[in-house]
Amino acid sequence: MNRLITFLILTILASCNNKTENKTPDVKTQARNISSFDRGNLDYYFAEYEIKPSIAVNNTEGNQTEIQLSRHKIKWINADDETKIKIDNDLFTLKDKATINIVWRNKDTVDFADNWDEMKLYKFNEREILGIRMSNHRCFGLGCSVDYFLVYDFQTKTKTFFGTFRTDNKFALYNFKNDEKLDYLSKTFSGDAGGSTPMEFIYELYSMENNGHFVQPKSSSGQTYQIKQTTYPNDTTKTETFEQRWLTEIK
Repeated sequence: MNRLITFLILTILASCNNKTENKTPDVKTQARNISSFDRGNLDYYFAEYEIKPSIAVNNTEGNQTEIQLSRHKIKWINADDETKIKIDNDLFTLKDKATINIVWRNKDTVDFADNWDEMKLYKFNEREILGIRMSNHRCFGLGCSVDYFLVYDFQTKTKTFFGTFRTDNKFALYNFKNDEKLDYLSKTFSGDAGGSTPMEFIYELYSMENNGHFVQPKSSSGQTYQIKQTTYPNDTTKTETFEQRWLTEIK
């Protein structure tokens, strides 16, 4: 209950307008009207570089607490005041964890998650990676539009958390640059949740280093890589737009 109250307070605070610094990017950003064909191309591009998991399981019953993935044992421990996860012999809590990406105007605490929905085990370059999609099963209202993701590196026991709000909640890992590095595509929502302002869905590139931590790679001009889709729910005079500052032009 404490976690739910905390989330509602953060949601109310996030609804207040805040000013951010506008910076002119030093790389060319391409923008055009988006159509269903364009969106299909984007999905096709993502799928082309997606790494397929060796094992994927869903929490179909909603109450599974002990999961066996190949030789690894995962235990989900949920209580009223906190949630813990035990991966093999590594026990840790979600109480003090936060996302490294902006979910909705801010980074978010992961403590709101109290249930897991999906787990995927990856084997990539002689390395094993676990991905867990998490949510709050007692959610209501805006809280039901939030998902959290844990990327766990078995080699270093490094834990990285991402989050989404009002965006697709698929967990996936990629190798966009074909450089033998794991990539993650974070998703950020920007705008009014009710659609009174334009809605932005921003995808940003993160790559995993040898130490298991994720960083945002930058272009030669120092810019991070992102793809942004803007929709106008309450303005029929405007059409969706698609902007990209990416590794290559997605057509």
